[in-house]
Amino acid sequence: MTAPTASVASETLATKATGSEVEHLSPALKTFICIDQNTAPEWCKAYRAAKFGNSIARWIKAREDAKKALAAKKAAIEKAKRDAVIAEEKRKEQAKKDAILAANNDPAAIAREAEARAKEKSKKLSSDWTTFLGTADLANLTINQVMKIREFSESDELPEANEILGFAYSTDKGAIPVNLVEAYRQYAQAFVKGLKHVKPNMDRIWKKIPKEEQAALTDEFK
Repeated sequence: MTAPTASVASETLATKATGSEVEHLSPALKTFICIDQNTAPEWCKAYRAAKFGNSIARWIKAREDAKKALAAKKAAIEKAKRDAVIAEEKRKEQAKKDAILAANNDPAAIAREAEARAKEKSKKLSSDWTTFLGTADLANLTINQVMKIREFSESDELPEANEILGFAYSTDKGAIPVNLVEAYRQYAQAFVKGLKHVKPNMDRIWKKIPKEEQAALTDEFK
C-alpha cells in the first residue's frame, strides 16, 4: 500500500483534530477543510465565525465610514451655500449703504460702488463668453458670430477673442473673406493684451502684407 503524502496526512489529521491542534495550519487549508459544513470538523464552527465575523466587522466599518464621509460632504456643501447667501446679503447691504453715500458724493463709497459694478460686469462678460464658446464652431464662424466676437474683443479681459478673430481673418474658412491686415491687427491686439504665443502668427502674416500696409500698421501699434 502506498503511504499517504504529507499534505493528505495533514488534511486527514486536521479533520479529526481539535481547535488548538490546527492552529499551525494555513488559512487556505483551514478554509478548504471547512468548505462543506456537513462534513467539516467541530473546530470549523469557531474558525468560520471568527473569519466571517471579521469580514462583516470590516464591511460594517467601511459602510459607517462611507456614511460619515457622505454626511461630512453634504454638511460642507450646505455650509458653503449658507456662507454664499450670507456673503451675498452682506454685499447687497454694503451696496445700499454705498449708494446712499455715493449720492452724497462720498469718495470712498463712489470708489467701492465703481469697483462692485466692474466686478459684476467682468463676471457677466466671462459667463457670456463661456456660453458663446459652447455654441460656436470656431473653425467655421458665421458673420453674426464674428460680429459677436468683435464685441467681446473690445474688452481687455478677453484677448482670446482677438486671437480667434486673427485666425478667422487669416484663413479662407467660414463666412468672412481673408483680410491679412485685419488678421495681423487682431493678433497684435491679443499680443498686447498678454497672449505672447500669437507672435509666430503675427510674424508669418506680416511677411505677406504689402509694404504700404505694413507702414500703416506700424503707425497704429507704435
